[in-house]
Amino acid sequence: MIFTPKFPLVLGAGDMLFSNAEIKDIVLFHLKNVILTSPGEKITDPDYGVGIKRYLFEQMTTGTLNLISKRISSAISRYLSYLDLVSVNVLTGEREDALYVSIKYRLPGIGELMESNIEFTPNSSSY
Repeated sequence: MIFTPKFPLVLGAGDMLFSNAEIKDIVLFHLKNVILTSPGEKITDPDYGVGIKRYLFEQMTTGTLNLISKRISSAISRYLSYLDLVSVNVLTGEREDALYVSIKYRLPGIGELMESNIEFTPNSSSY
């Protein structure tokens, strides 16, 4: 697992960036990264990512939600293989242009079930 900088970026001693110390924050960073990155965007691996923003204006049928869920599950299994994925649920909410993703997983060595809930909207500048 790769450690990540903490956002907003803040310099610490010796001009080093503060990094996420909590494993939950690191996993959430990686989950958001793989879900938000569009295939073709990462030059070294053109298959990397889900590109969830491209689905925000699709007609949200059960089939579309299942397709997004399968793509997220597949990307997590391939690129975040250190996670023991339990479930991925993609839902719409009150807003027609929003997607809500709930991911349940376990980390090896940590027995507790963890859950990350992320809302994606077209106008969000941060997730």
